[in-house]
Order: sequence, then structure tokens, then C-alpha cells
Amino acid sequence: MRMKTKVIFAFAAFISLMNIAVSLQAQKTITGFEAPESAIKSGNKIFVSNVGGDQPNPMALDRNGFISELSADGNILQKKFNKTILNGPKGLAIIGNTLYTADINRVIGFNIKSGEQVFELDFHDAKMLNDLCSVNGKDLVVSESVSGNIYLIHIDKKSYELIGHIPGANGVTYDAGTKHLYACGMGNQMDGTGELYVMDMGVKDAAFAELPDSPVGVFDGLEMIDNDHLLVTDWHGADSTKGRFVVYDLKMHSFKTNPVDMGPADVYYDKASQIFYLPQMTKNSLLIEKLDNLK
Repeated sequence: MRMKTKVIFAFAAFISLMNIAVSLQAQKTITGFEAPESAIKSGNKIFVSNVGGDQPNPMALDRNGFISELSADGNILQKKFNKTILNGPKGLAIIGNTLYTADINRVIGFNIKSGEQVFELDFHDAKMLNDLCSVNGKDLVVSESVSGNIYLIHIDKKSYELIGHIPGANGVTYDAGTKHLYACGMGNQMDGTGELYVMDMGVKDAAFAELPDSPVGVFDGLEMIDNDHLLVTDWHGADSTKGRFVVYDLKMHSFKTNPVDMGPADVYYDKASQIFYLPQMTKNSLLIEKLDNLK
């Protein structure tokens, strides 16, 4: 997430994509958050991280961040689900019965039923831990946007190791079938020169490599639509007043874009229901969209 000014982002009504026809139908907008940054779904619950505060600062240790719990139909069950203090939580991931969040300089885990804290791992030199993804249901990957470092967290050992570096590291997502870890960046100094990268985690000492003919941008959220396509959000395209969605074809090494409002950040995609969950930070809302025709 680009952390300089307040951001506004909205979801578009249509994505045009190589051999995929996607029709988006607006479903619901839920309000009542405080700078919501990321969302994730587990069973019949939705969890949303909130940076928090009247003037949210995603890098401040200000103790006003929290995670909200929603029902599947979007009703807020608990505005503040977590039972211990958070500062500026961003990326979310779930392993087993634990909900993890990246909270600036630490990764925190909560019992997904009670909200009680069950895990904490400090990253003493980190200034902005950002996105999270699970790996094989036992480990986590977390990005740190200021340093560009990407770490693998061993949950059982409460330890981590540096596995790579990309400029302005942000979104991460893992394909268990291929053991490929995908990442996107914002570029050096968040200057818009970020690209898409891949690492084969099945190969010892592998490094991140740029995806062929990668688009360039201030990339943030990263998800897999299916086995062959990545969806990445870009803070702004050629038109500096607009953001964009980029769909990258992993086989053809080509991409299509669709303009959206300035500043699209993290996006969560539920493949089973074909629904996107998109936090809108300065609108303090969560936008839910359904893909009707994916083929």
C-alpha cells in the first residue's frame, strides 16, 4: 500500500481480459470502518483490517488499529474483533484456526473464534510490514515495503528468514500447485517502477525473477483469478488521476488493464463464490463485487 496521502479507490464494473470475459455486478457496500486496508473470508465470516484513527497513519505505532468481524452477508458482528492492541494492521492470512495480520513491525495471530491473541513475532528493523499469504497451510510469507524485503515465517518455530527482495515489495500470493510465490512491488521510493515477480519455492536457494513483459506501476494487491491469471492493483496508470486493475496472463506473458478510481489497494478474491472483497480506505467502507461470467 502506498503510504503518503489518504487514498480513494473503487472497484470497476468491468474487466476485459484476453480469453476471459468478466462481468462485474455490484453487490453491497458496507460502511462503519476506520481506514479498512485488507479483507479475507473464512467460512461464513469476513475479516477486515483497519489502520484506524481519524487521520490514519499506516506506519505509526499509535495503538488504534483493529480487525472487524462480519457475517457472510456483510453485517458487522464485531467492529473490534481482536482482544489485544494493534497499531496499523494491513495484510491478512489464515492458517487453521488462526487469523494473522501484518502490523507494521510484527506479525500477530488471533484465535479466529475468540479474538484472543495466540501468536506474535517481532521484526525489529521493519517499518512497514504489508501483505501476507499462507504457504502450504503451515508457513507465512510477509512483505516489508520500505526495505523491499520478503520473509518466510516458520509458524511452529516462531522464526523467520529473508528469502528475497524486490523494490517496494507489497502484494504476495502463493500457488500451491506449482509452488510459485508471486510478488508485486511499488518500485524504488514507491516511484511507480514496480513490476511483477515470481519465485519457485520448490527449488533450493531460488531468487525472485521478473515475469516476462511485466507491466510497470505502483502495485499493491495481488491475487490469482485462476491458475493462469494474476490480478494486480496499480495506484495509477498513464493517467495520474486514475488507478487501474491489471490482469496478467502467466502463459501468454501479456496483460490487459482496466481504469478505476485513483488508489486501488488490497483485494481479496474468493474463487469458490467468485466474489471480490475490496476495502475502500478513505470511504471507510468495504465493497463486495461478484463475477457473474468467468470463462
